[in-house]
Amino acid sequence: MNESLVIEVKQDILEGNDRAADEFRRQRKEENMFLMDVMGSPGAGKTSFLLALIDQLCKDPGIRIGVIEADLESDVDARKIKEAGIPSVELNTRGICHVEMGMMQKAYAAFAGMEFDWLFLENIGNLVCPADFDTGCHSRIMLLSVPEGWDKVCKYPPMFAVVDALIVTKCDYLPLNPDFDMNALREHARVLNPQLEIFETSARTGEGFDKVAAWLKSRKDSWNE
Repeated sequence: MNESLVIEVKQDILEGNDRAADEFRRQRKEENMFLMDVMGSPGAGKTSFLLALIDQLCKDPGIRIGVIEADLESDVDARKIKEAGIPSVELNTRGICHVEMGMMQKAYAAFAGMEFDWLFLENIGNLVCPADFDTGCHSRIMLLSVPEGWDKVCKYPPMFAVVDALIVTKCDYLPLNPDFDMNALREHARVLNPQLEIFETSARTGEGFDKVAAWLKSRKDSWNE
């Protein structure tokens, strides 16, 4: 196998994806629409996180929010979002382990001209492939649940290195998981990403969502600085 050829092909794919992502991101910013890519492993609580965060953001009257739900198959999560009264588009990747810009553009077009203040992409449940692909979002976060264990930072460093925030979910399980070392997680994550914001949350109790919402609003407000 010609290894240099494999590397060149991958670079070409990523370069084309990145150019499309930059243009998509620019267009949405002109519309004052903030996009956030939500990544994490299966079961990390991405949909529950989004529902709790949306509740927090909707405390501001008139806020318009949409969600793109990416899964290999099914519309289970998209239906949960719709049942909460939030416009949602299901993006089935048919076995592909990440979201590329071509997929993102088609999913966005399915909103048929709807305007949003906030648009969220719930990415494929995977701690590897999504880290490589720019989805045209303005911010990228990853979720790590307490039941998964803090040491995922040692096993999947690229994901921790590329995101703007780490959201520790299901913190109501901390009393049941004494092996989860929050200090070790913070230390290792910030070696990979010194500017990383870290939030402790629980969708069940509501813990931490006011802080996540405030951080998110501050990132959008910084556009005008």
